[in-house]
Amino acid sequence: MLTQPTTDKILLAIADDLNAVVAPAIRDEQAKVLLGQAEQLLRRLSRRSASEIAWMVEEIAQIEEATGQERSQADGESLLLSDVAERYSRASQALAEAIDEAFESGDSQKLGELKQVLSSRIAREQEILGQLDLIGRG
Repeated sequence: MLTQPTTDKILLAIADDLNAVVAPAIRDEQAKVLLGQAEQLLRRLSRRSASEIAWMVEEIAQIEEATGQERSQADGESLLLSDVAERYSRASQALAEAIDEAFESGDSQKLGELKQVLSSRIAREQEILGQLDLIGRG
């Protein structure tokens, strides 16, 4: 029984059950590979679902600061994933435009600051998603 039925815990429980109950019953090698890939994907999705909204909100703030935009986070602002993802998309577009402007104007200091935001984003994604193991692939 799950005492905290959050999305991340549910996905982990499914992955654990697949590994403990279903995997031992499978004899077909192709099916084992597919099951291993599904289990791995469920564990990745668990990690992502546990922190996705938080990291998007944090990155939006970093982008707004780096691009000189006024903070969009207001009290009572929706934290629904779809709403945060829309704000994240707008912030990402603003970041891309700011990088283009800094590049075109030759502002190497601003370009360096904006590249740091991108580096931080990549590092966080790698931390959340982890290493992808290509189960059954070469």
